[in-house]
Amino acid sequence: MSRSPAPARLASLVLAADRELHAAGVDGAVLRVGPLAPAGSPLAWFPLEGAHPLDVLLGFTAPAHWPALGVSCAGRGRVLAGGGPPTGPAARPVAEPVRVTVLLDRAGAAAGVVRRGDRTTPLADPPQGTVADACRRALGLPTAPPPPSTLGLWTLVWLDRLVERAATGPGTAPGSWPEVARLHPAAGPAGGHHPGGVPDPAGLAAAAAALAEAWPWHRLRAEPTLADVPGPPVPEALAAWMDDGMWARWLLARLPARADLLAAVHALLRADLAAAVAAVAGAAWPEVAG
Repeated sequence: MSRSPAPARLASLVLAADRELHAAGVDGAVLRVGPLAPAGSPLAWFPLEGAHPLDVLLGFTAPAHWPALGVSCAGRGRVLAGGGPPTGPAARPVAEPVRVTVLLDRAGAAAGVVRRGDRTTPLADPPQGTVADACRRALGLPTAPPPPSTLGLWTLVWLDRLVERAATGPGTAPGSWPEVARLHPAAGPAGGHHPGGVPDPAGLAAAAAALAEAWPWHRLRAEPTLADVPGPPVPEALAAWMDDGMWARWLLARLPARADLLAAVHALLRADLAAAVAAVAGAAWPEVAG
């Protein structure tokens, strides 16, 4: 296995990649650092040509002689117009083109820069998210730990089902607590509950907690089809390539934001039913019930 570059060397390689890609007009690329040689640059990049970095990185294992791997992606950032104080017309955010370039090495170090026009700024924190997770997994590194429990995931799945059912058309919103409760994963096969026994909100919250205890992230990753989230199913081999942290973030990223789902529940369901849903959700996120 190749020796990882020192942190200062990694930072200089990120700057070199940023300059090369900016000069070439390339919007997105996968980067790799080859064996460190006394002369010449070990850096190489491969244009994405419109593809998402995950299209290339998911399931990929970097060759052992690559000490570092990374990505460069273009997008649009939000900044305060004119750099003024956060009040008045000058505070309105405007979009501007940005490029983020990061490299991660096998020792777990990371370096990155953000380019805005001709200005580059070092990233203050290590890169996070599924693309950074994929780079780490490709290098055989662990990612950040998952949430301590799957309870939040099961709750989001339930809220998403409720909103999807209620938003289908007039008269499709669940009109009784049994209809609402039966959409919770704890009332289905994963929870081991039969259709005849519909618990009250307190009972459903207890059943959801039991479901989360029975299905921690590592067990859920071993049976990837059990998590009913939007999007195509994840092949078992790809779930095995991930670790628990990446798997958790992958699933959670495929569901709408918690605040959006709760707002939609209150807008689409009868007030008493929405309050009961919030009470159950409060077991996963105590601030919801407050």
